[in-house]
Amino acid sequence: MSSPKVLVIGCGIAGPVIACLLKQKMYHPIIFEKADSPGDVGASLLLAPNGLKVLSQLGPVTDRFLHNGPPIGELCDYVASGQVLGQSELPSQFAEKYGQPCVGITRTLITSWVRGYAAEMGIEIRDGWTLSGITESQDSVTAIFDNGLAETGSFLVGCDGLRSTSRRLLLNRQDVEDGQPSFTGLTQTAGFSPTPKAFLDHPTVRNWYGELSHVICYPLSHSHVAWALTLPDDVGSEASWGLFDAQRMASTKDNLKMRLDAHGWDPTVQELVTSAERLIKYGIFDRPGLSADQWFSGRCVLLGDAAHPSSVHLGQGANQSCEDCHYLSQNIPVFDPTQLLTTCQLTAIFRTFAEKQQPHTAALTATARKLGSARVVPAEACAQRDAAIKNRFLDNFGLQAGFDSTFSRPF
Repeated sequence: MSSPKVLVIGCGIAGPVIACLLKQKMYHPIIFEKADSPGDVGASLLLAPNGLKVLSQLGPVTDRFLHNGPPIGELCDYVASGQVLGQSELPSQFAEKYGQPCVGITRTLITSWVRGYAAEMGIEIRDGWTLSGITESQDSVTAIFDNGLAETGSFLVGCDGLRSTSRRLLLNRQDVEDGQPSFTGLTQTAGFSPTPKAFLDHPTVRNWYGELSHVICYPLSHSHVAWALTLPDDVGSEASWGLFDAQRMASTKDNLKMRLDAHGWDPTVQELVTSAERLIKYGIFDRPGLSADQWFSGRCVLLGDAAHPSSVHLGQGANQSCEDCHYLSQNIPVFDPTQLLTTCQLTAIFRTFAEKQQPHTAALTATARKLGSARVVPAEACAQRDAAIKNRFLDNFGLQAGFDSTFSRPF
């Protein structure tokens, strides 16, 4: 008997990762992606030890990441003018303590890599297939696409992101109306810039805190850094993942520089803005979380942002998607042609997975929301915020415990 098909919706990070892990268990995954072709979109992200541990199951990825850029060795937070609030070298111990380091990478590059791993394993990727419906029979599930075609498989994994169609369809089957993502009132302008000379020998995650503003910066490669400036904005529709053209880039740099000058920002931050070789702006959106029993229905299950969308402030979105892939694949048995999975068995597998992950991701999502609110505060709250940051760095035990609770997972 041939291996059963698994329908994987979405070819971001989670889709190729879960497809590869299921292929290792002798299933026949097919990935469906609504975009017509891969594109150079989005900003960057930090791959933390928990995410890299899962990615290492696909092959020797750590050397590939470290060839691309340095591991993070330090954390340092500043007030807007550049005065240090706190510093920690705990990240330099991540590889030894958790088995993997923390590294920065462009979203385009990491999605290209995981897509490449899937292709190398012989996994079919169908671009330009937009999900429009799901039907189930006693022993299979069928995905219907807006090109008029359909595909039937043993089960379906929905990992199609914040605006997930698979999520909406699963909730509809449970008579739940899925609301649209809501704009949080914050936007990020993100850029890639040559690494300032002062940063070259110190691969560090740096945060600057100002009045109604926050900047994060970390190494993206051995020659460039990624940075993002978070500001309040009352127009969410202006958010876009698209790259700026030359004219918009120049005007955005001028406007940001004037704002930073007016508030006495650290000259290094101003250098990051003026030297940026790439800029995008995007709104920070959120949507309600799901209970564990809403993560699955029959022969269908959700992963990543489709199940637990999170704002960007904690930097765990991609890492938690990788964790999801690990825990789900661990619960699915190696394919046995003499013991085909029934709907009841699959539902029990999905329930075990969801009940394992949902409390953890819900807590992280709540923390990310609070962190965003705590970072971008008005003038009268800045002193209290800055004092809290100082105290956090003074509590080395608390910092270590926080890292342990996240990076010791999933194994």
